[in-house]
Order: sequence, then C-alpha cells, then structure tokens
Amino acid sequence: MNKFFPIIFLLIIALVVKKQEDIQALKTPILAAAKIERKEKKTVAERQLFTEERLKHEYDIQKNPLTGLIPQEEKNEELNNAVLAREKQFSYRPNRANNFSVLSSSVYASRGPSNFGGRTRALVVDKSDPTSNTIIAGGVSGGVFRTTNGGNSWVKVSANDEIHNVTAIAQDPRAGFENIWYYGTGERLGNSATLGGFNYLGNGIWKSTDGGLTWNQIPETNSDYTSFDRYLDFISAIEVSPINGDLLIAAAARIYRYDGTALTTELGDRNNSYISDVLVNSDGRVYAAFDGRDNDNNGVWTSPTGIGSWSRISENTTTVGWESTGRIVLGAAPSNENIIYALFSNGDNENIEADLWKYDAISETWTDYSSKLPDEPGGDLKGNDPFAIQGGYDLVVSVKPDDENFVTIGGTNVYKIENIINDATFTRIGGYTSNTSYGTYAVGGVKHHPDIHALVYDPNNSNILISGTDGGIHKSIEIDADQVAWQSLNNNYITYQFYHIALDPTTGSNFVMGGTQDNGTKYGGLGFGGLTDNTTMAHYYGGDGVAVGIAVRGENNNTLQLYYGSQNGNFRTNYPSPRALTPDGSESQFVTYFYLDPDNTEQLYYAGKSTLYKTNDAENVTTLTWDNLGALASGEYLRTFATTRGAYDAASSYLLIGGNKGGVYRLNDPKNAIAISDAVNITPPQASTVDNTIVSGLAIHPTNPDIIMAVYGNYGINNIFITQNATSNTPTWSLIENNLNAHSIRSAAIVALQNEDIYYVGTGRGLYASSDPINNDWEIEGANEIGFAVVSGLVLRPSDNKLLIGTHGNGMFETTVSGTLSLIDNNSSAAALTLFPNPTVSELNIKFSNSQVNEKMAYEIMTITGKLVLSGVTKNSKVDVASLSPGVYIFSLGINDETQFSKFIKK
Repeated sequence: MNKFFPIIFLLIIALVVKKQEDIQALKTPILAAAKIERKEKKTVAERQLFTEERLKHEYDIQKNPLTGLIPQEEKNEELNNAVLAREKQFSYRPNRANNFSVLSSSVYASRGPSNFGGRTRALVVDKSDPTSNTIIAGGVSGGVFRTTNGGNSWVKVSANDEIHNVTAIAQDPRAGFENIWYYGTGERLGNSATLGGFNYLGNGIWKSTDGGLTWNQIPETNSDYTSFDRYLDFISAIEVSPINGDLLIAAAARIYRYDGTALTTELGDRNNSYISDVLVNSDGRVYAAFDGRDNDNNGVWTSPTGIGSWSRISENTTTVGWESTGRIVLGAAPSNENIIYALFSNGDNENIEADLWKYDAISETWTDYSSKLPDEPGGDLKGNDPFAIQGGYDLVVSVKPDDENFVTIGGTNVYKIENIINDATFTRIGGYTSNTSYGTYAVGGVKHHPDIHALVYDPNNSNILISGTDGGIHKSIEIDADQVAWQSLNNNYITYQFYHIALDPTTGSNFVMGGTQDNGTKYGGLGFGGLTDNTTMAHYYGGDGVAVGIAVRGENNNTLQLYYGSQNGNFRTNYPSPRALTPDGSESQFVTYFYLDPDNTEQLYYAGKSTLYKTNDAENVTTLTWDNLGALASGEYLRTFATTRGAYDAASSYLLIGGNKGGVYRLNDPKNAIAISDAVNITPPQASTVDNTIVSGLAIHPTNPDIIMAVYGNYGINNIFITQNATSNTPTWSLIENNLNAHSIRSAAIVALQNEDIYYVGTGRGLYASSDPINNDWEIEGANEIGFAVVSGLVLRPSDNKLLIGTHGNGMFETTVSGTLSLIDNNSSAAALTLFPNPTVSELNIKFSNSQVNEKMAYEIMTITGKLVLSGVTKNSKVDVASLSPGVYIFSLGINDETQFSKFIKK
C-alpha cells in the first residue's frame, strides 16, 4: 500500500472539516420544520396493515417472479458465495483492513445512527458481572449486541451473515456455566400470515460458550426461514433451568426442551396458538402459557421440572373471570417465587385491552387485578389510554426483585404500581407523555420511546429497570421515584433499516438523510442541528420512512430544502414552508417513491403506481401543479428512477425508469416531455419481463450517458446488466452477474476515476465492486463492517466521489472513492499484520509476517470514522491501548515502505 495513504486520508478529513465550516449557514434553516412535523400513533389496524404491506414490499423484491416463492436453495447459494468472496479477499489481501475498499484507497465509515436503537424484544444483564455493566441485547432487525460498560457503547457480536431477527435471549444461571448464552429468532406478532411472514421468520436457536462473544447455531433447531415449515420459526421466549441447564423454548404452538443433544416437545398440539411464553424459577419449576381463543388450548401450565408432569392451572372455562383471547406473558416475583403474574390480551380494543392476574402457588389460587390497570382521567387516546397493547404486539410484565407487590407492565406505555394490593392503579412512567398526547415521555430530559417489549431489573440493584422498546434500550436508576427518569443506552446500538438514502449535493458536505422502516426519516451530519459527530442522527419525520431528496435553496444557497414523507403516498417538503406535495388524485405504492435529480434539483419525479408525475419547479410545487405524464403501455408500476449527471442538456439528458415487469425505459429530455409513452423501451433482452420482476436499481455513468447498469432484486432470474450504448434505440447489453449469479441485487452505482471506472452493486448479502465486471468476478467490500447486510441503497456525489451506502439492519455507511490501488498493493503477497488479543482490554501484541515486531516502529490508531486518537512507536512488540474508550479502531503500522492496517476492538 502507498505509505502516504494515511496522511492523504487525514488531509481529506481536514478538508472536509474546513468545508463544513464554510457551509455553517446551512445548519440552522434546514431544521425549521422539524418540531412541527409529527405523525399520530398508528392504530392496531394500521400497524397490522402496514406490517403486511411492508412485508409484501420486501417479499416482492425477492420472490422468483415465475413461482411467487423465495427459493431457499438460491438463498443458501447466495450466502455460500458471499462467504467464499470474503475468504478469498482475506486470503490474498490480508494487509487490507476489513473496513477498507478492495479496489480503491477508500475507507468505509459508519454513519450510524449510533444514537438510535431499533425494536428490542430481548435483553439480559449478565449475572456473572457484579457491576451489571455487561448486558446482551437483541434487535429484531439488527442482531445481537453486547456492552461491558453499562450501555455507553455496544459491540455487535452476531455475525452479519447470521439471521438478525432476535426475539429472546437467555443465560445459563448455574455457577460455573454463566458463560453459556442462547438467543432465539422469529417474531410472530406483527407478521403477515398471508405472506408466510418470511421477513421475520426465525432460524432456530443460537448458542455462545464464551460469554456472548461468538455464536453458533444449534443444529437441532435449524429451520427454513423463507417459509413457515416448523414451529421453531417463531420463538417468543427461552429460559435455562438452574437445576440441569436444559433450555426451555417457547415456540409457535409448542414448548420444547433441549438438553444439549436432543430436542423434546414438552407441550404441543396447541395448533390454534402461535404465541407462547415460558419462565423457570430458581427451584427449577417451569411455567408456560399459550395464547388463543380456543378453550382447549389457551391458559397457563406448570411442571415441577419441565420434564413431563405438566398441569393446567388456568384457562377460560375453569378460572372464573379469566377471558384470555390472545397473547399471555408471565412474570415471576424473585423475592417470592410462589407468586406469578399473568398479563394477557382480552380482545377489547375500545377499553382496557388486557387483564392482569396474580397466581399463588401455595394456595393454588388466582387473584384478578385487572381493575387496577391504567385508565387515566381526563380523556382517552386510541393506542395510548386506556392501557393499550396493540393486539399483544407490545406486552410485558415484570416484578421488582425485592418486592413481590411492586409490578411493572408494558404495552404502548410502561407503568408501575408499587403495591398492587393497596394502590389504586398503575402510574405511567414511559412511552407517551400523557393520555392526551402522542408526544414522547421525557421526564428528566431524556425521551423514552413507546411500544414496550422488555422490562428487566438489574440483578444487583432492585431500583434499576432496563427497558427494550421499538426505540431501543433505556435505563432508569430510580424506579421507585415519584417521577421516573430514564437514560438512553442507544450508543452504537445500530439496528436501523433504510429503504432510501440521500446525500447533500454540495461538494464536501456531510449532510445525509434516510427513510427507515418503521422509524421515520432521519438526518445526520456533523454540526447540523447540533449533532456532534458523523455517526449520530436526528429524527425528522415519523411513520415508515420512504424516498428522500435534498436540494440547496435560498438567495445565497444557504438553505436546504428537504423532501421526505411516509407510507402510502404521503409526500412533503420543509421549504419555503412545510407542506404536502402528493400529486392530487394520485395513487401510491406502500413505500412512497419519488426522485429528485441531484444535479438539477428543480426536476422532481413522482411514481404514482404506474403513473409518472413531474415538475420543473420542485422548489415551489404544490399538490395541484404537477404534470401528469400518464402510464407506460405495459401498465407496470414505476419502481426506480435515475437521471444523467451534470448540468441539464435537452439534447442529451434523460430519465431512466425501471418497472415491476422488468422493463427499463429511457425518457429523453424529461424536462420538456409531455407523455411517458414517448419513452424508449431499452429493456435488456435477457431480462425477465413477467409480472413482479422488480428493477431494483439503475446507475448511469457520471460522465458518459452511454454507460448504464440495470439490476434486479428477484431470485431465479438474470440480475445484473450493463450497456455501453444506452442512448441507442436498441442498446447492446451484457449480463455481468459472474460470481453473483445467485444474489438478489438491490442497488447500483458507477464511479468514474481518472484512469478507470469502478462499478458497485448492493446485494442481499453485502456490497460488491468490480473495475471490469464484464470479464472479472465481483469483490466484496467492507466485509466485516458492512458485512453481509442487505445493501438497499447506493447514492453517489460525483463532484467528490462520495458514495453513501444504506443497509437494511446495519445502518448507513459512506466512503470517498479515491485512486485505485496499484498492482502490487492490490495483490500484495505480504503476510498479515496480526493484533492479539482481539478484543483487548489494555494491550495489543503485534505480529507481522511470521515474526514479532522487535524494533521500534511508528504506529497510528484511528477511529472507524478516521479520527486519529493515538500514535507512537511500538515497544517490545506491544502497544498500550488502555486509555482508549471501548469501541472499534483501525491500527496502522509502517513497515518496509508499506503501511499495514488491521482492525481491533477495545473492550
């Protein structure tokens, strides 16, 4: 590698910082509308509908258009090919750090959001850590994360090639076995049965034997996560027996027991029940619950050991007043394990939506405390008050470890009752701010997100409660306070799923936006809105995020006009004042799609299902001033757009259109076009053109409009095409899948360098690049940072070759694509620079080639975003890193006129 690269890299960073100073004027106006842009809470019906539409959107992109199914064999081949690509890269390019580009002198840096968390259904405080600083948590879309500093920072410990939908976590509580952990996958609630729920179907149970640092699947629990083929596809709870270490699994319609070698069905044939729960007391007694309206199936069961001898202790017909119709969750009182609480859906969507009962195992009696569930005075608000659980989507009960009568519950909000016997009702302590507002609860200044899924007490301090919600992880250190305040633990807990992303067109600007699944629209950029670094973001608009766009406006180009929206056609802007933009009378796909020409930002295009709308005055357009250009003759929905780069030229500029029947169309001079029917059909002859063939990405060369790439998301078809005469009426296309022939391709970009071009494709298993895709295989990029995440978006700013990468579950990344590596760099035979132990607490040992580094050599340590934090010379082949904060770092070492790089984790 060029020994001057680190210097150049830092100079680039310095220039970017200087550029930020030059555009300070942009930083305040862009936020003018943020505080008034709100969306109301989704109702239960809306959540169910939106979840189904969301899944359908993702399913349609992937399914084989001929069979309507997602082929498991191709997904397996896709994963195998991704693993091979990573192994190949590491084997012959060992001197390239895992967040570096393979083909260019570029670094992939995370853009976060490091300060927002996604839906978290499971978290456990490590009982072997007396400080309670070690916590393992799971995001339904992001995987498993571990912290050893109480949530000040998190490290993702599940590999990016593992399934991400974590729903349950458990630790072996036995002395000497606390290093054994498990996590379960597959979320039933919030899924579409009509689609097979593929996106949230699980893949069984995973196990760690090193305290949660590494994980391997338990083979006996393996399932096909593209279709519901096994009850282990949905796992809602897992517990470990403190007596024998058996794993108890609450799955769909079953309770399983795994003894380390065999999987046994303990309770089964609950075929009308898909949500179950399980808990195990310290004496080994097991309680289990099944949902459902069927009186033969629902209710609560118990066994002294979890090995047979089950008895039913409640259900609708024998427990007077017990009327469970849906999900049941259980909570044990650690101070008196004869006490069990059951919180369950009662099917009432107009009043209090749940019932709460308390079981005494000594007297074998149930007490109904449902009348104490919250119904606050002063007005009701749907999905907020009275106590709302969204059909069981968010439902949890837990008990303070030192007081069997101090109970906390979660639905859309979190509540506490300090003495369930004597107190009149529960008190709100998180979620929405009150029963008259959908504002967020923020006592003490820190917001606590609604939609509660986990409430876990600190085993070493009964006054500390940790919550898992749709907004990540929060902690209260005084749960018994009159006014409960929370701390956010969403620090590098990155689980966000981006549909679409956008980059400020201003050269050097670091302002970005993204539309996320179920978490609205976010923006980021150092200095914008008070943001202190490039990995944090701010919330801008609610709902499901959709397409986004950014334009520079104002007399002095000192204002950013933002384009954003939410699902089902809601389209808005913030400038000159906040207003709706959805074309009057238009229809929309679920993920609202529009496209702002990044180089000619008065040109704006809107996809109204099959109808194209356009405006030449994007700054001032209203719902009534769009031009309706009609629909394609094929009637296909408009799924993606791209425009030629550079200043608009009526003679050469065009709009590229991709549809949902495989069609690719070129609309010449779109600014003056009056009908989409004038578009030229330039679909690759080898492409599928049957219904539901999704063109997922289009890329036009920045300086040569004859070169374009078209990519397709579906499995089972040809997926990547390139042409070098795109402006012809009959372009010649080449199929360039090569080693990506089994991949779902989601996005594309072409970067022009001085001497060659680099082609990028985002896939269902990571980001790939090639400088010659016609003749050579694709190389995986950022293998351990971007990893095998779905790369849903690629956006390029040619003026400085800034490439923005949006992923589905791993947040956002960026790189500045600079000069390609020399032949000797790109195929270096030098042996790897090795750092150990890795992760490390205080010291790194350095090994280069096959010998220790014995002489003093200069080193530098940078953050993942390129900030230099430590430098010096090696001493006895060691470097002291004790002063570094926990996190991921890049270590560089100068040896023999080369600079070698390696990544390490500081614990």
